[in-house]
Amino acid sequence: MIDKTTKTVFRIHWAWNDDKEERWLGRMAKEGWHLTAPRGFYYRFEKGVPADMVYRLDYQNPGKSDRKEYLGLFKDAGWEYAGQFSNWYYFRTKAGDGQASEIHTDPESRIAKYSRLLALLVIIFIAVWTQVLTSIGQHRNPHGFWSAIRGLQVAITILMAYAVIRLLIKIERIKKGRIGRDTK
Repeated sequence: MIDKTTKTVFRIHWAWNDDKEERWLGRMAKEGWHLTAPRGFYYRFEKGVPADMVYRLDYQNPGKSDRKEYLGLFKDAGWEYAGQFSNWYYFRTKAGDGQASEIHTDPESRIAKYSRLLALLVIIFIAVWTQVLTSIGQHRNPHGFWSAIRGLQVAITILMAYAVIRLLIKIERIKKGRIGRDTK
């Protein structure tokens, strides 16, 4: 028997495009599918009453002792904790119920969010690129396992560099006041 009260959806989420993911989660809620567990590129939903919900994501690394306080701040502001994957926290609230639909109400806090994420991506970029550079010349077989591994490392490095650039552009646009929330 197929369980029609839950479903899992595969969807790629790019760090610089969290606004798009938030809108998608809102559309899912309008269809009656409510997020119960974000897991990287897999999202677990539970069937319920369709609702007009606003989802917001935050990238944060509160220590274990600070996590309860961190979640409490959102709860006190009217946000329901919807789940977590890694350092991404998912919050939701009913749309139009008189509460703020933003968790980051000023440009500085939005910049801080993306700067935390940017720091992690720069570290990953440096680590992978260092590995690529040190592996060059170590394995001379151009058609083997090590060549495939090096190709994968180069692809990851390119993706990380692209993500870093996209986040830098987003931060700069926020600084210049050209964007509040992305609308694409």
